Amino acid sequence: MPRARLGRVWVGGDGEPVRLVGVINVSPESFFKGSVRRTVDDALKAAEAMVSCGVDVIDVGGMSTAPYNKTVISVDEEMSRVVPVIKALRREFPELTISVDTFRSRVAEEALNAGADVINDVTGLKGDGDMARVISDHQASVIIMARERRPGQGSDPISRTIGALRESLGIALSNGVDEGGIVIDPGIGAWPPLSMDPIFTGGEPLRGDYVRGDGTYPWYSWDSIIIMSINRIRSELNRPVLVGISRKSFLERLMRRRASPEERLFASVSAEAIAVLMGADAVRTHNVGESRDAVRVAEALRLCLNKDPTRCNEELVRMVNAGNH
Repeated sequence: MPRARLGRVWVGGDGEPVRLVGVINVSPESFFKGSVRRTVDDALKAAEAMVSCGVDVIDVGGMSTAPYNKTVISVDEEMSRVVPVIKALRREFPELTISVDTFRSRVAEEALNAGADVINDVTGLKGDGDMARVISDHQASVIIMARERRPGQGSDPISRTIGALRESLGIALSNGVDEGGIVIDPGIGAWPPLSMDPIFTGGEPLRGDYVRGDGTYPWYSWDSIIIMSINRIRSELNRPVLVGISRKSFLERLMRRRASPEERLFASVSAEAIAVLMGADAVRTHNVGESRDAVRVAEALRLCLNKDPTRCNEELVRMVNAGNH
């Protein structure tokens, strides 16, 4: 099983628990208002609650990148939001792994200087040509998300996701990023190719079902297919997989009723548990406590996949008696 180090924690590999990555947004534009912290003190209180629930990594975001809203802010504004929070988190929680959710190299560099350990780049190192160099120079870990430059016509979601991630891994390794510090994210959540993304094109927010640009797979179908294909993605690329499912809009479609982000908690933890059964090594979530319990149960049941009852029993008894989950 592939293993990588995210900052101060190991992800993937035999014997490592599924890691919990808690979200702290200091971006008022974020789609789930319950995740927004408007002051450093509010961010610290949220972090304290997450730490008490067993969070492994806290991911700080200063600019929403949702393609269906106008969310672009300046680099300086993004830095002014995330850097004070990262400094405070490092001061109050010196052993905590801190990630910054940004695709801008200047923001990444300032965040790493302030105490961050990990860069979470939703463009897969394709949105800013200097990002891979910054990560390499700082010997930082990175979460690379699947993003195509242009729509991959004629291919299924799994092949397109693997292709996008393979290109990003090539960018990372050719710039000296340590392969042992790379975790991949298959990009659940209606992320369009960069050539269609209004953040990069300056166009209007995207609408409609086919934001992936192929006219074949609606975004809610794409995301569902990817969740059920995590093991294939993981094995083909030989990298641990992080998934970000929490409160996302594809859940509303699968629920088949109108539901705001505030109403998607049960759908979130259900989908996170399924993602773990399908092979996810880490889960990025707005609700660490609730996700923790769902993830731990799914992690235990995953021990029994494709095993006979005797082996399943042995694995479960060992896990429960060890008491390290």
